[in-house]
Amino acid sequence: MDIKTTNIVTDIVELSTEDRKNLPKEVSAAVSKNPTLKWIKFILTDDAPNANMQRIPVEEFANLVRTGIHMPIKMSQGYVRDGHEYSVPIGSIASLVEQEHHVEGIAGLWRKEFPGEVDLLEEMTASDEKPQLSWELLYRASVIEDDGTEAFHNVALAAATVVGIPAYEGRTPIVLMASKHESDADYKIKIEEYDKMEEKLKTLQTQVDSLTATNKELETSFSTLKEEHKTLKGELEKVTAEKEELAEFKSGIDAEKAEADKLASILKLFEDAELTVPAEYLENEEKKASLLDMDTKQLEFFLHEISLFASAKEDEEEGGEEEASKHLGSKIRLNPKADKSKDLSTKDIAKALKSRDGGK
Repeated sequence: MDIKTTNIVTDIVELSTEDRKNLPKEVSAAVSKNPTLKWIKFILTDDAPNANMQRIPVEEFANLVRTGIHMPIKMSQGYVRDGHEYSVPIGSIASLVEQEHHVEGIAGLWRKEFPGEVDLLEEMTASDEKPQLSWELLYRASVIEDDGTEAFHNVALAAATVVGIPAYEGRTPIVLMASKHESDADYKIKIEEYDKMEEKLKTLQTQVDSLTATNKELETSFSTLKEEHKTLKGELEKVTAEKEELAEFKSGIDAEKAEADKLASILKLFEDAELTVPAEYLENEEKKASLLDMDTKQLEFFLHEISLFASAKEDEEEGGEEEASKHLGSKIRLNPKADKSKDLSTKDIAKALKSRDGGK
């Protein structure tokens, strides 16, 4: 299987006194006895994606620690280049340790062989332009994760190179390099900037915790409002249904009232014309409906016409048979010449109205 390589940027940090105490004995001896070495402490990587959308999972930290000891710290001669081109070893990694989410390292720079490069890094570390390291990494496999990040597996560290354009974009802290006191054989570690960065990190973590708590409260409020909205929606649907039911009931009442009013007006027309409507027509729904379907104005005219001309007809037939005296105006018979046992029906009225309109 082919071994692939990639470059990952990290930051150089200082070597503390506590770090020196925790080193293996042979490394501690080198720190204390070799004055030509310039010691630095750095964060080699963390497990989060860098600007290139690449990352080293926590599970691979052990491989970095195992393979990274004695590997070179590299830099281009004379100045810091943006990338890895023309870089040469100017020191080596002495120790690596795995932390919860990152790997820290300690390296010795060869001041005797590369005094200019070491002095340049020391000046940069003391200023705002901090030197940073970019990985040269060997790996056997990589996986594209759900967010598009490429995660490397079965890794081995080849080198760490000082570059000008870091992939981690200054995310990890950078502090001063170790310096030797003029009147003391031991190295004096300057940690002021590191402490400031730690305080800043704590402040940021506090802000993250606060925002997380606020977000949790908002999620709870949203859930409560969502339930309230669901309840109100159900109540609104219930009220709407009741309103529609009431509207339908009112419509039925209005229709019944309109029908009763029209029937009363029709009966009033018959009463004014001194005619009666047989009771069975009011009791029979079909016949009652036929009566209500009649046009009120035409019916009024027709009944008025019958009332007037039936009286005239009665005068002409006066002196006839006894049954003929029971005429239209007497409220008993509809037609003085008709069968005396036959009352006026709505069908007769409708037929008469239709005949007056030309059969339409």
